[in-house]
Amino acid sequence: MRRYSDNFPLVLIGGAFGLAWIGKSAYEDAVKAWVLGRLSQWGHGPEAATVMNGFVEIAPAFGGAFAIVWFLGWYVRREFERTNLAFNRKLLRPIGEYGFYRAYLSVTNTSPTEKLRDCRCEIVELRNEYGELIETHIGLRTKNQENKDQQGRFNLDQGADKEIPLFDINQSEDVDVLSVINAEGRVIMLAHGIYTAKVRGYGDRGEADEIAVRLNTSNCDFDILPTSTSPA
Repeated sequence: MRRYSDNFPLVLIGGAFGLAWIGKSAYEDAVKAWVLGRLSQWGHGPEAATVMNGFVEIAPAFGGAFAIVWFLGWYVRREFERTNLAFNRKLLRPIGEYGFYRAYLSVTNTSPTEKLRDCRCEIVELRNEYGELIETHIGLRTKNQENKDQQGRFNLDQGADKEIPLFDINQSEDVDVLSVINAEGRVIMLAHGIYTAKVRGYGDRGEADEIAVRLNTSNCDFDILPTSTSPA
């Protein structure tokens, strides 16, 4: 495929400036003629025409400055409000066999150009099937941080994914069969049942993403719930 010349962007920029100058000149000439015609009809003298000509010349500059400031504000707001760290909404059945299973979430860096640093995930609320609050703010770790001294914080390359383990399920026992995997070393063991976890993911920029998941330990059903309808 033929490549563009290295001077091609300069030619485009020069052409854009030339067209802008021609447009500005045409605008000034047309508006000045209209203003002078109106002023003569209204009986105003040359002083008024001079003042109005000055306003006509600076109006494009003020308009362009306003447009640039608005665009920069919109762009900065979009960049800071955009969610770069996002949960994968396509959940898989907990992985395992012989009565031992592990439930995972995965997070994605949605930006194709920027690496995320100092990311983290946490279970904001963990509730049982009756809506009773069990635990809050449980820091999570990634799959690859198991048995490492430092857990919880991670980097995420452009367009990359990381798996976040949530629960270990032991269906071979009658009691204390669910354990919450966390980065803080806390031992959180729960009995058979249905549990809802509201999980939040934070990147080093952008808004946090949130997902609510429900797990049934008896059959390993792992579902996404609308966050707005999660137990209050």
